[in-house]
Amino acid sequence: MGGPDQCSHYLSDSRENWLHAKKRCDPAPVPGARERAPRVKTYGYRERDEAKRQTFLEQLALLACEQLVYVDESGMDSRDDYAYGWNERGQRFAALKSGRRQGRVNMIAALCPQQLLAPFTVKGSCNRSVFETWLESSLLPVLNPGQVVVMDNATCYKGGQIEQLIQEAGSQVLYLPLYSPDLNKIERCWSWLKSRIRKQLAQFESLPEAMEHVLRLAS
Repeated sequence: MGGPDQCSHYLSDSRENWLHAKKRCDPAPVPGARERAPRVKTYGYRERDEAKRQTFLEQLALLACEQLVYVDESGMDSRDDYAYGWNERGQRFAALKSGRRQGRVNMIAALCPQQLLAPFTVKGSCNRSVFETWLESSLLPVLNPGQVVVMDNATCYKGGQIEQLIQEAGSQVLYLPLYSPDLNKIERCWSWLKSRIRKQLAQFESLPEAMEHVLRLAS
């Protein structure tokens, strides 16, 4: 049997041979590989008009951010639940929820520039009558003359007294281009708010109470 020096020499040669073989087998690094790492897709609509979107963005660029008031509504179902929780590693996390729909609750709010304004909840869908009520009771009292209300082309946001009410408050309406919800900045708030509402559901007797609590804290 050889001595320690021979053993060390053997291990050194073996490591060099292994590194040489690994280098030959490993794929060559791809330039910009980090930039091409897997990412969650962000979808847009094929039907959108890029020229109209560009015109809209040019209009926004002429306004100060504090002039822009982004408006939208979103809803939740009473069966919504927070999708994550602590569990033993390697085991499926089983939970129960009601299979009966108890009604949808909608929330309406505005964003300007990074502050949530005039949060409002209503059981059922948002129609023009509900939207006008929200305008008169919640948004118009905090709207400043010269501000521009930005919203999409949903039927409930058009017709009736909507534009008249906003104009009488000294403000204007700017509708989004069709199929362009991504240009409405308040859209990005809904998933964040819904996540926090789901976390709070167990602490309240009903979904509307949890929603109003979170909206009150966020505004």
